[in-house]
Amino acid sequence: MKGNKHPYVILSAAMTIDGKIASKIGDPDISDEEDWKIVHKLRTEVDAIMVGIGTILKDNPKLHIKYYDHNGYYRIVLDSNLSIPINSNVIKYKPEIYPTIICITENVPMEKIKDFELKNVKIIKSGKGSRVDVVKLMSILYQNGIKKILLEGGGNLNWSFIKDNLVDEIRLTIAPWIVGGKDAISLVEGDGFSKMIESPKFILSDIDHRNNYVILKYKKGK
Repeated sequence: MKGNKHPYVILSAAMTIDGKIASKIGDPDISDEEDWKIVHKLRTEVDAIMVGIGTILKDNPKLHIKYYDHNGYYRIVLDSNLSIPINSNVIKYKPEIYPTIICITENVPMEKIKDFELKNVKIIKSGKGSRVDVVKLMSILYQNGIKKILLEGGGNLNWSFIKDNLVDEIRLTIAPWIVGGKDAISLVEGDGFSKMIESPKFILSDIDHRNNYVILKYKKGK
């Protein structure tokens, strides 16, 4: 269980009725404009937005805020091997408003790190294994003043937080489609739990709907 020195983590996602966040070819176009406005409003309420390297390599997003006035926030990318292209939008787009933090393992050589630090990108090392140690990372981010994180990751990033019970809240939009496909990305991927009793339980705190979309909010269970 988390102590009180970790950021509050909100997992935010849109998925199809059958739990897919992208089609078998990776098409993630699930949200309508109203849903995007809700997402961007939520972005104004956190200290950081976090994604995995897969999202950057596939979509090259800016991870900025539209529709609302705001003071900016941190963009955090989990990138164990520091494989992010140095010309990615999260590095070059308005860094003065959206400073970027890249989280890596301790295995990345210093000369590779220096190139990013010259771009004013903050590098945080967490873990000596092949993947970033997210439990240790949460404590480091909290010490850096990040108290609330919006997790907008893919299935594998979501799993890394779910398996260690690091998600405090879920904001889920269910879109009115069934896309199917065993290779389509689900909300949570990874190894999964063997037994239902092993998995973290969430409590439904709110439900809404519009234009055949259903919006669910969950809080971490006891």
